[in-house]
Amino acid sequence: MIPGEILRPHLLEAAKIIDREGIPDRRKSTKYNVLVNQRKYPPKYLVAIASKLATGKTIPSQAYIMAVLRQTDFLDHGGLQ
Repeated sequence: MIPGEILRPHLLEAAKIIDREGIPDRRKSTKYNVLVNQRKYPPKYLVAIASKLATGKTIPSQAYIMAVLRQTDFLDHGGLQ
């Protein structure tokens, strides 16, 4: 289920954090990217940061993040590609 707390502002703020702090090597995308303001971001890392901003909690596992991303409209829900 899509965490209802994660909204477009959380995704945009997560992108800003990634711009400032960078992407750890182990969190870089290997296949897909999300475009935010013409910049590419790794989807799992973007969602993990957005979740932390929205709920104050870290997402418990990569498997959970993948389950969220598999819902085809999740990123469209946030207005992102």
